[in-house]
Amino acid sequence: MTITAFFEYAEMVKRYQTELAFRLGRNLAQARRQAGLTQEQLAERIRVEIATVSRYETGATLPSLVTLEAMAAALHVTIADLLDEEAPQSSEEGKRVLTLIESLPPVKQRFVADMVSSLVDFFGEQSTTRKAGRQRASSAQ
Repeated sequence: MTITAFFEYAEMVKRYQTELAFRLGRNLAQARRQAGLTQEQLAERIRVEIATVSRYETGATLPSLVTLEAMAAALHVTIADLLDEEAPQSSEEGKRVLTLIESLPPVKQRFVADMVSSLVDFFGEQSTTRKAGRQRASSAQ
């Protein structure tokens, strides 16, 4: 593994952990409210500080598996419920593209999906580059 590949992998892991922490935090806060508990009450039940529950709910940190299991039990939900991801809402453009792709044979569907993925990556990089350029310009002023 090259050093570049290592850093790309490390960045991917960091992004995944951030997304997971945010998703867990959102679901945890929702489950806690549905259970009618305050952060303090949940903290007492799982034997952590109130600030720790707050950090979990804001996605600032991830709990251990033992703590995750305790939270699920205290809230009468499953661990899967706490980690569940909401299905993304389809936009009109997304529905249109899906309709177009569905009419193609599977091999061409994969090709189009790969092309769309490449375009998304390309435009994402373009957006990041422009943002970095604007930040450099504004800090130079």
